[in-house]
This record gives sequence, C-alpha cells and structure tokens, in this order.
Amino acid sequence: MTKRKVVPIIIGIVMYGLTSCFPEVESDLQKSMDKDDRLLKEYLSRNAIDAIESPVGYFYSKEVVNATGNQIVNNEVVGVYYEIRTTDDQLIESYMDQTVRPRLYVHNDSGLVPRAMNFASGLSKTGETLMLYVPSYLGYQTYSYQQLIQPNSNLVIKMKFVDTYSEAELKAMEEELIEAYILENELVGFEKTVDGMYVRVLQEGEEDSKVSANNDIVRFSFQLFQLDKANAIAENSTNDIVQATIGNEGNLKFLNLGLKGVKKDMELEMLIPSDLGFTNSTQVFPFIIRKDLFEKGFINQIARPKEPIRFKVKIVEVR
Repeated sequence: MTKRKVVPIIIGIVMYGLTSCFPEVESDLQKSMDKDDRLLKEYLSRNAIDAIESPVGYFYSKEVVNATGNQIVNNEVVGVYYEIRTTDDQLIESYMDQTVRPRLYVHNDSGLVPRAMNFASGLSKTGETLMLYVPSYLGYQTYSYQQLIQPNSNLVIKMKFVDTYSEAELKAMEEELIEAYILENELVGFEKTVDGMYVRVLQEGEEDSKVSANNDIVRFSFQLFQLDKANAIAENSTNDIVQATIGNEGNLKFLNLGLKGVKKDMELEMLIPSDLGFTNSTQVFPFIIRKDLFEKGFINQIARPKEPIRFKVKIVEVR
C-alpha cells in the first residue's frame, strides 16, 4: 500500500509541524490514514462505483462533463453548489438550490475546508459536476461538531461548478448585495464612499472632541456581522476596549478608512465589501461550523470570504 504524506485539513493546525519530531505520533497518523483508504476502497467496491484515484488520496468521477467550460485555475474565485454526506449516508449539508446564489471560495492552498473540494477544483471546468469520495484526512479529520460531524468520517461530496468570477464581477455582485440589504431592511442614512463602503452615522458624538486623523489612536467597541445574519459573529467584551492606530499597514483596510474623521462617543455603521475586509479568509463548508473552527484556532479569520460584512462601532476615545 502506498503511504501518503499527512496533510492537515485546516490552515493553522500546528500538529503537522510537530509530527516530524515524534515518529510514533506520525506512525499513528499513518495508520489512521491507511484505515481511511481501506474503508473508502471497500465502500467503492461494495457500491460498484467506478472512480479515478487522485494522487493525494481522494477518488472522483465526472457526472457532467462540459468540454467548452473554462478550466479552473489557481487563485480564481469559484462559485459552487454542493452536497456533503458521510459514506454512512449521514447528510452534513446540501446546498444544491440553484435559485439562490452559489457559494464562493478561492481555489488556492488555503481556500477551502474540506480540502478535497479545493483539490478537485483544479480537475474541473465550469459547468461540470463531480462526485468525490474522500478519506477523512482530506475532509474534517478528527474534528467533530455536535451530531452533525463525527470524527474520522469518510465523505461523499457532490460539486457542481457554476462559474469563476473576476474582481470586477465580484465588486458588482457585492454592491448589489449591499444595496439589496439596505432596501429590504428599509435603512436610511447610508452614503457610499469613494472606496466602496456604505457608512451611516448613528450618533454624532461629542461636539468639541478631537477628530481622528492618520497616526491617531482610536479606542472603540464594536460588533461584526455577516450581512445575512442578525447575530454578531464577533464583538469586544464590555471590559475589553479595542484600539487601532489609523494608517497602520497591519489594520484591515476598512478600519483605516472608517475610523478616520471620527470623534469621541460617535457611533457608526458600515457595510463593507470583502476587498476592504477579510481578503484572505478560508472558506468553510458547512457555514455552521465556521465559528467553532475559528474559536479552536483551526482557521485564522471569522468572516466568510468574498462577502460583504456589517460593522457597528462606538468611539470611546481619540488620542
């Protein structure tokens, strides 16, 4: 049996770097991978599934071939519909309703969990549908989430590749989403900035307060939302005021833009396109496990990629 190199599913897992120091741990991982491979091949044989084995360990077959589609290449933004089940036929998520917007990810090394879905993208053209048969080490590995995902589950994944999108197309799509959000919620007072953010002032703040400019330190409290969710995905605690130096290159772009020209006690709400926010975020399917993965340190950004976000901020101090 060919030994496969251990590949972590999620950017940020440190165990991979440690295994080379502990041969017995690597041996245990290899045994687990060998078991995945054996069980997956037994599943394919038992169900008379004719699939091609990829070099990294998953199997695939093309249900729909589109010879005239565009080949998906590295760093492209890809739109997909998909369904994820275990080989025991437990449904993890079905997102196959083509009347709604496809879900997006970037086809690169850190682009997507489960990783096999990202690997398979490079074999595909737009308009094609693939079936993937995935060992757990290219899926969720030992990760578990409530009753939805059990550790060491081999997966069966259906992927329908819809299209790829240019930066200009993404900007237009996100602007449409933001404007639809404003209209549907009957919001007033938002103004679009030259940078593409939509900003409204909820409270003017102290009249005689210092107005922030480049290199000033702004202390603030905040709530961060996905545009389609009412509950915050991140916020500071009552006793943990955040601060940022305006113009710092390490800041998210929208902070340098949105915190300029503010003053003490001012409250603002911003609707922010993804190119001004979390630009290198890993996509996670299903969405429901994203916060848990972030809190456990398996991914490094809480917000989903290639989607607008909503940011509410109250200015505590400018100095």
